[in-house]
Amino acid sequence: MAEGKTVVTENGLKALIEASSVGKQIKPAYFKVSEQDVGDIYPGINIEDLPAVWYQAPISAYVPVNDSTVQFILDIPQDKATKYGKTFGLYLEDGTLFAVAKPPYPFPPLMRQRFKVQFVWEQIDSVMNFEDIPFYEFDQDVVHLDAVSAISLAVFDIQEHLTVLEQFKADYYRFKVSASEKLSNHEERISLNEQKLSDHELAILETSAAFGDQILQNSLEIGLLKQYIGG
Repeated sequence: MAEGKTVVTENGLKALIEASSVGKQIKPAYFKVSEQDVGDIYPGINIEDLPAVWYQAPISAYVPVNDSTVQFILDIPQDKATKYGKTFGLYLEDGTLFAVAKPPYPFPPLMRQRFKVQFVWEQIDSVMNFEDIPFYEFDQDVVHLDAVSAISLAVFDIQEHLTVLEQFKADYYRFKVSASEKLSNHEERISLNEQKLSDHELAILETSAAFGDQILQNSLEIGLLKQYIGG
C-alpha cells in the first residue's frame, strides 16, 4: 500500500476544531484525484479545491488503527485510471476539502491506483462519522496493496520501455525504407547517367566516322585536283 504525505487543510482544521468544541461529528464522504502537482503541502494549507481533477468517488474504506488514528483507503479501478494520480483530496459531506495527500510517486495511468491516507486526532471517533464508509477491521486486509502498487509501477515501466522499443523499431524501419528509396533513386540516376554516357559515346563515334569520311572525301578531291593541274 503506497503511503505518502497527508495534511489537513485550513478549512479541515476549522471543521475539526468546531466539531470538538460543540460535540458534533464531521463526515468524510468522497475523494478527488488530480493530475497536477500542487507543490509543497503543509498542515493548515489554504486550498479550497483541487485543480485538474479527473476522478471523484466515495471513500473506498477505512481502517481504525487505534483510538486516535484512522486510515482511509482511496481506490481507483484500473479501467478508471486514465491519468497520473499526483494529488488526492479528501472531502467532507458538505463539500469541504478536508485534507490533501500526495503519494510517494505519481501513480501511473492504466493501473489500479490505491492510496492509504492516515489521520491522527485525539478520540477521533468522537469527531468523525464513518457510518457510510466500508469498514476494514484488520490492517492485513490491505497489506497486499503494497505489492499491487509496486507491481503496477513496474508493469507501467515495462510498458513504457516497450513503447519506446516499438518507436525505435518504427524509426528504424522508416529509416531503412527511406534509405532504400534513396539508394533506389541513386541507382536510377546512375543508370540514367550511364545511358546518357552511352548515347554520348555513340554520338562521338558517329561524329568521328563522319569526320573520317569527310577527310577521305577531301583527300580524293585534292588528288583529282592535282592530276587536273598537272595534266
